Amino acid sequence: MTILRNKKLPFIIALLCALWSQHASAGASEWNETMGARLRVVTENPNPGAKTLRGVLQVDLEPGWKTYWREPGASGIPPKVEAVSGATEAAVHFPVPHWVDQSYGSWAGYIEPVSLPITFRLEDGASSVAVDVFLGICHDVCVPVTGQFEVSLHHSSGSMLQSIQVDAAFANLPGGNTDALSVGTPGWTKDGLLEIHVAHDKGGGGTQLFVSGGEKHGFKKPVVAAEDAAGTVFQVEPLFDPAEAGAFDLIVAARSGNDSAEITAKIAAP
Repeated sequence: MTILRNKKLPFIIALLCALWSQHASAGASEWNETMGARLRVVTENPNPGAKTLRGVLQVDLEPGWKTYWREPGASGIPPKVEAVSGATEAAVHFPVPHWVDQSYGSWAGYIEPVSLPITFRLEDGASSVAVDVFLGICHDVCVPVTGQFEVSLHHSSGSMLQSIQVDAAFANLPGGNTDALSVGTPGWTKDGLLEIHVAHDKGGGGTQLFVSGGEKHGFKKPVVAAEDAAGTVFQVEPLFDPAEAGAFDLIVAARSGNDSAEITAKIAAP
């Protein structure tokens, strides 16, 4: 697999992807089609005077194509959504992904169509919201995709479908710890690895762990250090010197069978 990530990226993007700009329509932007997928942004019906609004970036992948989680691993392009107009912020959220192991390496992401929830912080009097989107759609090659999407906030009764889609996408996000699946507090080992215990129902269902510490705190794929019917201990090797990193926030997500959970932990220096 070839990952197109180098100094010529802006030129490559220009060749591979047209910069889309879609006019606003009620409840949804137009679909934008690219190699391996089509994308659009939809929003729920806005409440009068609301300061925030929920939406979704729908990524309709073709069979065999994929896109990535917030921290894709050694190879991949994390999705980015940035507000352009009508909102001061467009915060993207992620369902728990899957680890996929291939000959060129492992990556965390999605191999089926996925809806990424967005929370907009609206500007006063906004009549529409527009965002720039950048993500990788990948098969044997990874195509960087960029586009601008605009959605009208003057919804009609016909936009109820979009509100249902938004509800479903947010309902698919992981919650906190439960009796069925819980993520323990991460801690450093003497060997400089981050150790995390995941408690799960008997059987586990092939428990997977995902961590994201931001651009300055990357990690390799978590590996299983120990496991039994009730839990799995993961160790994660950092791609930085923990002694020089100081404290930072770490997002930890887990998947076990049909259960998922996500926490944010404050990681102290070892």
